[in-house]
Amino acid sequence: MTTGALPTVWHVTTHDPDETRALGARLGVLAPASTVVLLRGDLGAGKTVVAQGVGRGLGVAGIVNSPTFVLVNEHLGGRLPLLHADLYRLDRVDEIAELVLDEVAAEGVLLVEWPERSREPIAEDVLEVVITPGAAPEERVLRWEARGAQSQALLAALRDPDGHDDSDGADTRARSD
Repeated sequence: MTTGALPTVWHVTTHDPDETRALGARLGVLAPASTVVLLRGDLGAGKTVVAQGVGRGLGVAGIVNSPTFVLVNEHLGGRLPLLHADLYRLDRVDEIAELVLDEVAAEGVLLVEWPERSREPIAEDVLEVVITPGAAPEERVLRWEARGAQSQALLAALRDPDGHDDSDGADTRARSD
């Protein structure tokens, strides 16, 4: 069932990897089961830094590293399981289909780096994060776009977890579109 709601967009500027990771941790604390997050950005943009924060927020055991060479890492022991996929090295659409990411992630949080490598949509309800360099060397601009009711509710909570317009932490220069 689709809601027909328009996407919700939010821009956040972080000033260093710790702020980027902290924003990911807030996402991990707030994410409900079956959350799908698509992480886009050039090599070294900070996709894995966000993933590390999500893992911290979920309280998963172990270190969250990029799964580039293993394709998918599953992290357990937290509030929800974290499934972290990296599609960068996949060449064939059937390889992507074999991962069956949507079925595996139904009870946890799915993070997908390089989702553009898939010709098929990963899921209908997604939170997409596009990470680009900012003005300073460690600065990052994160563009969050929620598509679907669950992702829109998650983004609203992430933007305003206390129910007011004050910004805190990593989003001191956040702006909404």
